[in-house]
Amino acid sequence: MNKYLWFIICIVLAILMGACATRQLESIPGQDPMQLVTQLKSDLEQAQNEQVDALAPGLFKEAQTAYVKAQKALDKSAKLTEIKDHVGRGRARLDVALEVAQISRTILSQTNQARTKALKVNAEKLGEPFQNVEKQYLKLTSAIENDNLSYAQSKAGQVQAAYGELEIMAIKNNTLGETRQIVAAAEESKYQKTIPTTFDEAQQALRAVDDYIGQNPYESATIAKKASHAAFMARRMNMTYETSQRYADMEPEAIALEVEGILAKLTEAMAVGDLRDQEVEKQIAVMVDAYQRKLKKIDSLGIARLQHLKKIEDLEEQLAGQQGYSREQEAERRRLAAEREFNERFNRVQAYFQPQEAEVYKQGDQLVIRLRGIRFPVGQAILMPDNYYLLSKVQKAIRTFDFPKVVIEGHTDSTGSAELNQRLSQERAAAVEAYLVANNTLPSNHIRSAGFGPDRPLAPNTSAEGRAINRRIDIVIKPSQKP
Repeated sequence: MNKYLWFIICIVLAILMGACATRQLESIPGQDPMQLVTQLKSDLEQAQNEQVDALAPGLFKEAQTAYVKAQKALDKSAKLTEIKDHVGRGRARLDVALEVAQISRTILSQTNQARTKALKVNAEKLGEPFQNVEKQYLKLTSAIENDNLSYAQSKAGQVQAAYGELEIMAIKNNTLGETRQIVAAAEESKYQKTIPTTFDEAQQALRAVDDYIGQNPYESATIAKKASHAAFMARRMNMTYETSQRYADMEPEAIALEVEGILAKLTEAMAVGDLRDQEVEKQIAVMVDAYQRKLKKIDSLGIARLQHLKKIEDLEEQLAGQQGYSREQEAERRRLAAEREFNERFNRVQAYFQPQEAEVYKQGDQLVIRLRGIRFPVGQAILMPDNYYLLSKVQKAIRTFDFPKVVIEGHTDSTGSAELNQRLSQERAAAVEAYLVANNTLPSNHIRSAGFGPDRPLAPNTSAEGRAINRRIDIVIKPSQKP
């Protein structure tokens, strides 16, 4: 900022401060004391919504103090002149605070932008670190109030950088809070002595996403995927520890028999006979081979089915020509057949879900599964284990349509900023996408995610019930063959 502009701002501040004493003595129109006090309260609340309490803290506090005195005078039915005096003083201080706040916005524009970004990701939940930076910020705005512009100019960059660090900390806290707690609890319980490998892998996964956020704080989709992997590794670590503790108290033969029982269930399911007299590695190799042969059989059956259908289509086309059918009639016949098949699959998918789990409906030539039962931690995009059963049904529904295209849509209510809701909806949709791809539901090029924030509400956001309806994940399935 050039010296001329600084000079102008200094003059404006001096005029405003000098005018303050005069303004508070001006007469206030109207004689209803309750109306005067109520209007001052409303104006203070509006100013606070515009962050005037931070941009001109001293003046705003003086205005609040005058309001409190006016309210007390009103409560004890004091003279009108006393009430008007307090209201006048409060209004005068508030008027100047509004003008100083505008100057603070100009001088601290970049610092204010950094502060706004930090607040949008709930940096205030960090507690003491946030409060310490807020104190530094209030020193800047107080300096502007007191005409110490050189101090505000010299410290603004430092405070701006501090808010940038808070923003990163808040993003990490929102994304990794629960995973950090799991790993910290494991470290305190000395897991590294019992399960050093899985403990180290969980720590590495957490460290990887922590470092990534530090370098790429706005890559929300990738952050969500990495955070989901870190959460998985932390839960795996806990499960490994529980299993190791259980086996620590068992005799070697009991452990061997339990493993034998697990493998026997698998061999029975794969119909490969009783392999309990074989080595563990041999049993696993036999089951893997059987599984691969089944996959090949399924593939060959699929190819044969397609070839068979093609032959039928060719014969039908020949028959249609012989019988004088038009191409339009034949196209209509095929359309109706495809529609019947789509409806059959739609009815099957509907039967998979309970009403409290999901709503399934048709949307043109697409099928939509509106997940009512999916749950995320507040303000986070981490898939918790209690969602896995519902998502397994989603996998089954998707596979009902062979290899469709799938879009995972994330939606939120309107609580909070639109930017934060947009990011949260995208991260949650990406977490569901990552789960489905990781569990081989579809190839990655057949599935994508999108976040719409609060832009597509199903109900008014004016009630808790309406907001709950709007917070949702929609699975949009586009069959490869349109009905």
